[in-house]
Amino acid sequence: MTDVIDAVLGAERADAVRVVRQARPAVVAHTQGAHDALFDGPAGRAFGRERLAAVAAHVASLAGAKELAAHYAELAGPAGREPESGSDPALATSLAHAARLTTAPGASTRAQIEALHSAGLSERDIVTLSQLVGFVNYQVRLLAGLALIGGSRD
Repeated sequence: MTDVIDAVLGAERADAVRVVRQARPAVVAHTQGAHDALFDGPAGRAFGRERLAAVAAHVASLAGAKELAAHYAELAGPAGREPESGSDPALATSLAHAARLTTAPGASTRAQIEALHSAGLSERDIVTLSQLVGFVNYQVRLLAGLALIGGSRD
């Protein structure tokens, strides 16, 4: 089974870190399980898989994780290609929230949560969105570490 981390690493880099990843099978399983729960669970379906993927692509892009951003942009389909179009106020507000949580989490205030509510997000949507931001940032760190481990040693 290929999980998201292996897919984003690509075959060659995934092979280079396979022994490390196999040494911690619970980490591999739970990382993929968290992804699947976010995107395929009831909360993710309620928020919208494409919206979630667009937010994930934005977070990965902000973190400089190009391959992960591309992975999520592909999942997002049209929602990931034009997220600032303004045609989806919930998505636009979610992208702003995700950027704030990623780049300046201490700047978050109750007013931003109220803006999410005003854009039509439920409490469950806001929690799902915030969990997604944390999860994608975890994926970014995991991929960076694996890339260092699997890098060439000249």
